[in-house]
Amino acid sequence: MASEENNNIDYEQGTVSAADLHDSVRRENALHPGGEGTVGISVLVFSAIILILGGGQLFSTSNGFRDNIYTSSNYVPEARPSLGGEDGGGVEVAWIDDWMEGGKKVYNNCIACHQASGLGLPGQFPPLVGSEWVDGGTTRLGAILLHGINGPFKVAGQSYNQLMPAWNNLSDEKVAQVITYIRREFGALPEGDDGVVTTEMIQVARDQFSGQAAPYTEAELLAIPAGDNLSGAKVDLQTGEPLPEG
Repeated sequence: MASEENNNIDYEQGTVSAADLHDSVRRENALHPGGEGTVGISVLVFSAIILILGGGQLFSTSNGFRDNIYTSSNYVPEARPSLGGEDGGGVEVAWIDDWMEGGKKVYNNCIACHQASGLGLPGQFPPLVGSEWVDGGTTRLGAILLHGINGPFKVAGQSYNQLMPAWNNLSDEKVAQVITYIRREFGALPEGDDGVVTTEMIQVARDQFSGQAAPYTEAELLAIPAGDNLSGAKVDLQTGEPLPEG
């Protein structure tokens, strides 16, 4: 031990005294363990003042947390705006717009072949734009939708040899809507023709074409007069109600 102490440089140089070292340690404030420090009295007083003032402000403005905080005895609320629901206060939509929207949804099944533009794919699938089957009366088009058509057949002077399947699994309403959409969106309608096909017209057409077991051929469709229309009353485009005959 004596030899080790003699090797301590500070002791050898005489710069450190054990008594001085201990005195300096005693003069230092002891460090508090982490998480166990004390809070000054001023901090506690300030926090108490904040809590008292905040609680008083909340109590004075909360009105006891009752739901009439923003109302008075003579308050009359404004009527709630209508969002077009069952209360009938919304903007009225014309029947034809709703009918066309339904037809557009059904037409989504046809886009793969006839395209959203109705122009089809040249040499593969026939166009609806400029098609004599669309521009003419509704009977031929109704027959095609309900029973399909098997090629070869011509559309706008070009030959096609595909099979268009029947869509008679659709409801009468959906068949009527999609024919209406096709004629009004892509067809060149005769003068005075609004292009509308109704549910009642398709109901009649199912009976009219009930004897057709296979898809129509071009010759069978050409036997139907080009301007022939499905039987049924015209409707008011605003309301959808049947118009008086004559």
